[in-house]
Amino acid sequence: MSGMTLQGDFAPEDEPHDLEAEPTKIVPDPQPEPDPEPIPDARLYVPEQEEWHVHIKRDSEKIYCYAKLPGEDWFHMLLNGEIYVSRQHEKYCLRCALRHGYLTEDRLFWQHRVPQHRKRVL
Repeated sequence: MSGMTLQGDFAPEDEPHDLEAEPTKIVPDPQPEPDPEPIPDARLYVPEQEEWHVHIKRDSEKIYCYAKLPGEDWFHMLLNGEIYVSRQHEKYCLRCALRHGYLTEDRLFWQHRVPQHRKRVL
């Protein structure tokens, strides 16, 4: 009787059984609560790994993202604890790096890339 619970009046072993007691009922166990929505896959990938470095901003230096958000005419600041990527002197927040295609959420990015033909040097 796995998944079932007995309910009713039960008399201790040393007392006489009451014949008029409520009969025992078999009640199924309640179903467990469904899991909350699964956590989305938040991994990011860097298709051109050789050029990029990943950092966590840890100091009080004012660092600005190298790109402006659409509709804004100013550069936004990176905050302490924020993860950002850099290439040479350029620094990008993750949102702008995704928007510009420097990062991707596509786990199979390596399969979807168009091969770049290198020029031959003679």
